[in-house]
Parts: sequence; C-alpha cells; structure tokens
Amino acid sequence: MRSLIVCLLSVSGCFCETKTVEVQSGETVTLLCSDFDKNRQQTDWFRVVNSSKVSCISSMFGVAGDPSFCDGFDGGKFNMSSNSSSVSLKISGVDESDSGLYFCGFYRNRHTVIGDVTQLIIKGKIMIL
Repeated sequence: MRSLIVCLLSVSGCFCETKTVEVQSGETVTLLCSDFDKNRQQTDWFRVVNSSKVSCISSMFGVAGDPSFCDGFDGGKFNMSSNSSSVSLKISGVDESDSGLYFCGFYRNRHTVIGDVTQLIIKGKIMIL
C-alpha cells in the first residue's frame, strides 16, 4: 500500500503524509480534503482497495457544483460537498467493504494535483452478551 501512495503522490508532484481514520461498522464518517486553491476547476474522490484497484467515487465542477457519482457509488451512501477551503466525502453506514485508501484530486490549470490521502479502517461491531 505504501508504494502505491508514494507512486500516486510522486506522479502528482507532491509528497503528503497519509492519515488513518478508524470507525466502527455502521457509523458515519466524513473524510476531509484541504484545498490549496479556490480556483480549482474540478475535484474528484477516489478509493484504492487491495493496493491495486483505483475506483472513481465522485466528481464536482467548481466550488459550488453539484456532485456526480461514479458507477457503484450513487446509492445515497456517499455524499460529496465543498466550501471555499475544503472538500468532504461523507460515507453513511460504513461496513468492512468501505475500508481502503481514499484520496481526492484537483484539476486546475490543466494539471491534476493529488490532495489529502486517508486510510479508512472499519472495525466490526462490538457484541455485548
């Protein structure tokens, strides 16, 4: 997983640290991606599973655009929103299949820049007997 992160970040020309977020199955989590430029033309969220498959989650044009969701992510579980300083991805009712590496990308001035990278870990529900 670490080599994939380094590869993604080196292609985009930035080196960022990965943060880890752990939540319980069934909870809602919001992932944030700081924006370094209010003039972004497009923002995208992606997920990497098993260090090999990159999936598009959603895209938004401009700061106030309506998000569009990629195949498999349009069932209401994912919600993308934006303000002048950050972009968020809210995932409701997470389960183990939502575990993975999430990152956003900004398209501006004919270049794609990789933003914050988050490793999302979903823990099973604790059963009290």
